[in-house]
Amino acid sequence: MFDRQSILTGVALIGWLASCLHPTEAAPIRVHCVLSSTGAADAKPSEIDIVFDVESNSLTVDRGTQHIALSHVTISTISIDGYTQAMSIGIDRSSWSVVVQTYSQGPPTAEFGTCKPATADHS
Repeated sequence: MFDRQSILTGVALIGWLASCLHPTEAAPIRVHCVLSSTGAADAKPSEIDIVFDVESNSLTVDRGTQHIALSHVTISTISIDGYTQAMSIGIDRSSWSVVVQTYSQGPPTAEFGTCKPATADHS
C-alpha cells in the first residue's frame, strides 16, 4: 500500500501542522486572586497576583510589596502547584480555585479563593 518513506513524510507533516496550530511557546500568565482566611472570624479578604510560566516551569506570587518565587513547581493541564519553606500554593485550572498555605512560627494558616486573569490595574 504505502511505502515507509510516504508514511514517515505524512507523520512529519502532521507534526509540523500541529506545532503551527498549537505553538509550544506561551507567554507567562498573570492571574489576580481574592483570598479568604479560615480560622480568624475577623479576617479580611486579601489579594495576590500569581504569575506562572509553563515554558520555564516557574511560579511567582506578588503579595503587597513581597515578590516570592516558588520552587518545586508542577504545572499541568489540571493544576498548578509550588512551594517554599514559608508558603505553598495550589490552583485548580478548571475553576481557578486557589489555596494558599503559609507557615511561620505559629500554626499554619490557610486561605482559599478564586483567581481570574489580571487586568491592567492589577499588574
